[in-house]
Order: sequence, then C-alpha cells, then structure tokens
Amino acid sequence: MTHAVLSPIVAARVGVRADASRAARRAPRVQARVPASRSATFFASPRRGALAAVAAAPEDAAADEGSAATAFFSPSKVNLFLRIIRRREDGFHDLASLFHVIDLGDEMKFAKSSSTTRDTLVCSDDTIPTDGSNLVIKALDLFRRKTGIEQYFWVELQKNVPHGAGLGGGSGNAATAMWAANVMCGNPATEEQLLEWSGDIGSDISVFFSTGAAYCTGRGEIGEDVEPPLPLDTPMLLVKPNVGLSTPQIFKALDLNGLSDEDPLALMERIKTRGCVDEICVNDLEAPAFSELPELLELKNKLKEAGEKGGNVSAVFMSGSGSTIVQVGDDAAPAFVDADADLFQAKTRLITRKKGEWFAPSLLYE
Repeated sequence: MTHAVLSPIVAARVGVRADASRAARRAPRVQARVPASRSATFFASPRRGALAAVAAAPEDAAADEGSAATAFFSPSKVNLFLRIIRRREDGFHDLASLFHVIDLGDEMKFAKSSSTTRDTLVCSDDTIPTDGSNLVIKALDLFRRKTGIEQYFWVELQKNVPHGAGLGGGSGNAATAMWAANVMCGNPATEEQLLEWSGDIGSDISVFFSTGAAYCTGRGEIGEDVEPPLPLDTPMLLVKPNVGLSTPQIFKALDLNGLSDEDPLALMERIKTRGCVDEICVNDLEAPAFSELPELLELKNKLKEAGEKGGNVSAVFMSGSGSTIVQVGDDAAPAFVDADADLFQAKTRLITRKKGEWFAPSLLYE
C-alpha cells in the first residue's frame, strides 16, 4: 500500500509551523491505523521529497535519500498499575508495574541509507530533536554496536503520541527502530537479544519487546510476558492537558513515605478477576504529579465524576509519570473534554503481537 506523507514533515523542514488545531491533532488517529510493514513512499511529490532530503541528509547520502521506505507502526503503552518499591543506591527507583501496549501510535518509515557517516531522522514535530539525543538514533547506534553491522538508515517519524504524556511514545519509537533495523538487515539478532539490549538506552523500551502485556520490575527494564488481564476490545479513552511532565521532575517530588502498601503481585491476581477498577489501578506517581500539576488532579476528578454519571467507566487513573489520564470502560469523551480544545483526547485499545511479528493497530473503532 503506497500513501503520501502529510505536509507537516515538509513544513517543519522549511520553517513553516505545522497546524496545531484540534482537527489536526485528531487526524493522526485515523492515519495511525495504517497496517504496519508495508511498502510506502515518503512524500506525495518527488520535488518535496528532494527538499526534505537535502535539508536533512548527510553530504555522502544519495540525492534521492528516503524516496521509498518500509512502514512500521510504533505503538505506545499504559501502566495499568504502578508501584514504586524503593529508592536504589544508584539514585533510580525499583518499581513493579503492569504495562500494556496500546494502539495509539506513531508512524515510522525506514530506508537503508547510502551514507557511511550517520543516520537521517526527519520528524513531523519540529520541537523534537533529531540528533543523537533522540532515542531513535540511540537505538540504531545500539543495534550497530551490538551486531557489528555498519548500516545507516533514513527514518521518517510522524508523531501522533504526545510527549511528556506517560505513554512511552519515545520508547516505542526506539523499540520500533531496533525491530525495523533488524528486519531490514536480515534478522541478525533474536527477539531476546533485542529485549536484552534495549535496557542499555531506556527503562520502558523492554515492554515493546513483550507480546503486549508485561509485568515489569527493576527500573522497568526487566519484563515478564503475562496474559492480557483485560479483553483487548475494552474501551479506553486517553485525555491529556496541554502540558507535559518530566519523569525526573516527578521522582524528585516523590514522597517515599506516602507510597501505597498494595502488594503488586496481589494486584496482578486481582486485576485478572476484577478487571480495571480504581482500587487496583494504583499509581504511586500520581501524588507527586498532582502536587506538581494540580490541574491534573482536577482533570482526573472531573473524568471520574462524569464516568459515575454514565455508568460504564470502571477506572480512571494516570499512566506512568503523567500527564495522561486513562478512562477505562467507555471511550466516549465527556462534554467538558469535547469543549476544551487544549485537551488532547484519543480512543485506544489494548493490542498484542505474535512472536516474529511487530505490532499493528487494532482497527476496532472509528
């Protein structure tokens, strides 16, 4: 299936601000439902493609760099519960969390580059760095270092997952980059190796090498595949204010004396039988997040109040370190969410994958 890349990619390269209107923010939910791993072209116009290539590609790259590529879906995740266990001597925290991959995702396209000096990353969001600080480039560097394969890549990233959201969008991009590079180089690494290596560059990346549901411990990099605790078609709504929270900021504000005393393994068992309810979907990072961003607590309370009136909402909780609030049981947005153009909202579903295949959107809803 061949399809054109939206103009914000080109606009970002020539200094034109992409449309940030509400309609533009919602449009990617339809675009992101393009099945993964199909041949695609980067740009509707060869001339525009050449402009972007000239702006982004290294000098030793071919003139038509990025003219054709393979598409991969890059998913995100939610934490169905998140317990902080202790602060470690190295300054990190041990956690125990039930992660699940979801079908709110970015679109990524990969082509082998003729460059022998560096990768090229082009992104639709010009606020995201495209140099070596980006997890995508770190992932490709890691793949080369571990495999010894000296192949560079052209990568296009269409961002649909908001950053600073607690959804692991950047980690999903890194995992997808490692998977895509491995596929395009003939699968020199096993899935187990990709999982093991991913911990070198990020704690949340490992969940994307699970089959969809993972019980994660350590800093989050130790993942154990588990059966999905909920039906995959469980309706979910993600709502995020127009502000992000940094993970270091939240952990700095964390009060270790105010943590939940819930046993995470007991939470695992209870969610299997009772599903997502508020007393199970605990998140020890909510308190510091709400102290840093009081309007986030207000958003959660308003969603809970609206859900109680509707009757189908079973739980409302924050994902990861925020600032996304997850509504489970009903994916209809309350009237106050629809009325606020500054609130990001997206319907989503839990997704899984089979070994040897990458994730794809569920396509279960309009």
